[in-house]
Formats: sequence, C-alpha cells, structure tokens
Amino acid sequence: MEDTKIEDEKSVGLLSSKCVESQSIALPKDIFRNSFTWYCYQIYKSFAFHFWLILWLPLSVWWKLASDWFYPFLTCMFMFLGLCFAPFILMICRKHAISKQYTRFCKEIIKSAPGTDSEDWESIVINLNSYMYENKLWNNRYFFFDGWSCQQSFRLCILNPFSLKKDNDAKVKSFKESVPYIEEALKVYFGRVDELWKQICSEKSLSAIGFKDTPLPKQSYRFKAVWSFKTTMNRRYFLTVILPFLCHIFPSLELDTFFRVLYLGSTFLSLTKSYQDSRVAPMKMEDKMQYLLTIINEQEIHASGWDQIAKKMNVYLFEQKVYSNKEFFFDGIDCKRFFDCNFSSLLSSKKSVPPLLLNVELWPYIKEAQLACGDESSA
Repeated sequence: MEDTKIEDEKSVGLLSSKCVESQSIALPKDIFRNSFTWYCYQIYKSFAFHFWLILWLPLSVWWKLASDWFYPFLTCMFMFLGLCFAPFILMICRKHAISKQYTRFCKEIIKSAPGTDSEDWESIVINLNSYMYENKLWNNRYFFFDGWSCQQSFRLCILNPFSLKKDNDAKVKSFKESVPYIEEALKVYFGRVDELWKQICSEKSLSAIGFKDTPLPKQSYRFKAVWSFKTTMNRRYFLTVILPFLCHIFPSLELDTFFRVLYLGSTFLSLTKSYQDSRVAPMKMEDKMQYLLTIINEQEIHASGWDQIAKKMNVYLFEQKVYSNKEFFFDGIDCKRFFDCNFSSLLSSKKSVPPLLLNVELWPYIKEAQLACGDESSA
C-alpha cells in the first residue's frame, strides 16, 4: 500500500511538473520582436544559408585570381541570387517538413479542437515546435511563429489540398496513411466552424442596427470614380507607391504631356483595381460569415435588396473596426459584385483561386447564400 501510494505521488508530481513546464514554454511571437526577425532567424539557421556562406571562400579566391572583370561580376550575381532564393528554399523545406508529419499535426488538432480564432492554435504551436525539434525534424524550437501561422499552414498544406481532391484514391495517393487522421481532424475543425456559424445566427441580427439613417456612398458622391479615388488614397500603400513614382520615375519619362497624363491615369486605375480586389483581406472569418448571413436573411434579393445589404455591412464593418468609415460598399451593385468575385467564384473555379483565398470553411454557407439569391445553377 505504501509503495503504491508513493508511486501515485510520484506520477502526480511528474504530471504537475509537465503541466508547469508546458505553461512556461513561450511562443516564438513572445521571444522575437516580430515575424520578420523570426523569419530572418529561420533563414540564418537553414542549411541553404550555411551552404551559401561556405561558397564565399572559393568564390572570393577565384575573384582575386581572376584578371577579367566578368568573373567577379558573375560571382557577385551568383551570390546575390543565392541570397534571394534562400527564402523560397526555406518555404519548400517547411512544406516538406509538414508533409512528413500530417498524422502528428492532425492528432494535435483532434486533441485541441481549435476553431477559427488564432489563439486556439497556440497550444498546437507549443506541442509541434517541441516535437519537431526534439525528434530532429527541424533545426530549432521555433517552427511556427504563432497560432495564425500554424492555422495558415494547416489550411495551405492539409485543408485546401485535401478538400480539392475529388475521390478517395486521389486522397490516399497524396496523403497515404494519414487520410483517416485528416478526416477526423477536419471533422473536429468544421464542427468548431459550425459552432461559430450558429453563434452568429443566434446573435442580434443586423436588421436591428440603425443603418437607415446611414446613406450609401452613391448618395454622397456624384461619380463612383471619385469614391474609388478617395478610398484608394486612404490606403497605406498608396503613398509608398505613388509618391516615389511622382517624384522620380514620372518626371524622367521622355513622353509628351498627353502620354504622361495617360500613363499616370492608367497607374491610378491599376491601383484602384488592386484595392477593389483586396478589400476582402482585412475581413475575419466572423465578418465573412456575417456578410453571408445578411444575404441569406434578406427577404428579397434584387437591386434595393442589395442596397440594404450594403448599408448593413457598411455600418457593421465600421463598428467592428474592419474599415475606417461607413463607405466599404459604394452601392448594391458593388456589394453584389463583391459577393460574385470573392465568394461565388470560389465554388465555380476552385482550382484557379489562390490557396489563401479558397475559404473552404465557408463553402456550405456560400451555397446557401447563392440559393437565397436565386442562383440555383451555381449552388
């Protein structure tokens, strides 16, 4: 009896010490100043960077012995390109390391049951970072930077490619014995996503928000081009792109005044188009779900119906601090085009959509929104 009691006390002490140790482990985001310094550290620790450093010795000797300028120039270009390709080599190595640990990754997801919130993935980050380093699968303890990077790796390497496979044979060919673990992990993950959807559906409807007194931008601006120009001007990247262009590149162009104005106008149009295409980027999963739910709840989807959706979402996105003002959508037509480009197109052209924009979690709700719009063929 005394021996078993002592063993139980030892096991309890061991478990408590492990819990304290796991709680004391810091995330890389708490160690490094930002993700850029973390990424530079990953490059510095990579084999490709060490190999690049070793090459300096023979190439520098060759440089000194060479009598012609061409060989030193070729050496510099080779070393410069090698340094530029180091991040891409690191990305390939990271993807390869994850592909060897599909089963372990999915087991952690099954155990932790994370949702769409990046904080839910932080426990998985701690466990996988330790596992990868202790089993010599990665050369440092900081494989994932934070919960968001772990979630994105799951979406890029497991969720998206697995969901695009049409039959079971294709899944087995790509993921081999990890298929049952992936299916279980996706079941757990989609269960949490469905919980979030039901939570949003049960919360206060956007119809109760005082949006009626909020005019659409089409009522405040005479032309849509003025609204597009203003919204583009408010973007952070605008000054970093346009000011150097106006100060240095534009004056140096040897063109007539007409062609200068035409070139400047085309530059503005391309920036405006890029902004219109990237509006969905700051929206979180909850914001996208709210947008789809607003479409589903709208009684009549026509021109005025889309205007009402645009008004509701303009107020909602402003209150959620997704956008700086209540002018996210210009009018109902702009709101409908946003839905077609960023949501409906995901189901019709899955293969051609960039992996980060697939939003596999939203596919069932997009179909429901398409049915609410009367687009039964697409759904």
